[in-house]
Amino acid sequence: MSANIISPRLVSRVWGGERLAALGKSADVTPPIGEAWFGEIGSKNQPLVKLLDVADRLSVQVHPTDALAAELHGTGSIGKREAWVILDAAPGAHLLLGRDPAVSADQLQHTLESGSDVAPLLAEIPVAAGDVLDVPPGTLHALMPGLLVWEVQQPSDRTYRVSDWGRSSSERPLHQAEALRAVNAAATAQRLTSVDWEIPGTRTIITNDAFAVTVVVGPWSEPMQLPHGAIVTLISSPSMSGAVSGATGRVAGLALKPLQSAHVAEGSAAIEIPRGAALLFAAHP
Repeated sequence: MSANIISPRLVSRVWGGERLAALGKSADVTPPIGEAWFGEIGSKNQPLVKLLDVADRLSVQVHPTDALAAELHGTGSIGKREAWVILDAAPGAHLLLGRDPAVSADQLQHTLESGSDVAPLLAEIPVAAGDVLDVPPGTLHALMPGLLVWEVQQPSDRTYRVSDWGRSSSERPLHQAEALRAVNAAATAQRLTSVDWEIPGTRTIITNDAFAVTVVVGPWSEPMQLPHGAIVTLISSPSMSGAVSGATGRVAGLALKPLQSAHVAEGSAAIEIPRGAALLFAAHP
C-alpha cells in the first residue's frame, strides 16, 4: 500500500486570500491566491479536489450537466458537479446557493432571461465549519467572503458566469447564453450534513454518481479499506477542546501536514490521526 504527496497547483484569483500561499511556491502565481488544486482537469481515475480561500465574493455562476457539456463543447466533454465542506467560516459567513424558496422558479427564469441581477433571488445560506453542501449541475451559486472551503468536483472546469459584482475583465467573461441553457431555475440549496469535529469515527458524508467522500475524525488508529484513485486531505481543527495545534497524521505510512493532500493506492491502509485532526477521502463512487 502506497501514498504520495500531491504538489498542489496554486491559482491566482481576484477573490482569493493569503491562507494557501504556504502550500507551494510558483514564480507564475501572484497573490491573491484563491485555489490550490490537487488533481487535474480531465482525469479518468479520480475527482478533482481543491482548497478555496475566499476573501471576496465569487461570481454568481452555474455548471452544466454532462449532456449539455457534450452538446456545447464536443463529444467527451463532461459537466461539473461539485460539493463543499466548510473548513473555516468567519462570524456571520454565508454563501448563495440555489433559488430562494420565497422566489418562484418562473421569476428566477424571467430575471435570467432579462439580464437583470439574479443575486437577490438566491438563497442566503449561513454556514459554519463542518457544513457539507451539494452543488448539482444547474444550481446557481456564489461563495462569499470569510470562507475556507474543501471542494470536490468532477475533473472539469466548465463554469458559466452569470454576473460578477461589477468586476470587468477580459479574463473573467460572462456566459449568459450558456448559463441560460444550464440553469435549473427550480433548484434550491442542498445542505447534506455537518461534520462534528468533536466526535471520533468515520462516516460517508457525500455520495452521488460523480464522487464519494468519507471523513475520518481523530483520534483514530485503525486500518481502512480505500477505493481506487482516492485523494486524501488532512484537516486540522486546533480550536477543538484538547486538540493538538497543527496536528499531523499518517496515511499508509506517509506523514501529512494540515491542508496537504496525497494520492493513496487501492487497498488496506493504516490510518493514524490525533484528536484535532481529520481526513477527507474523495474517490469515484
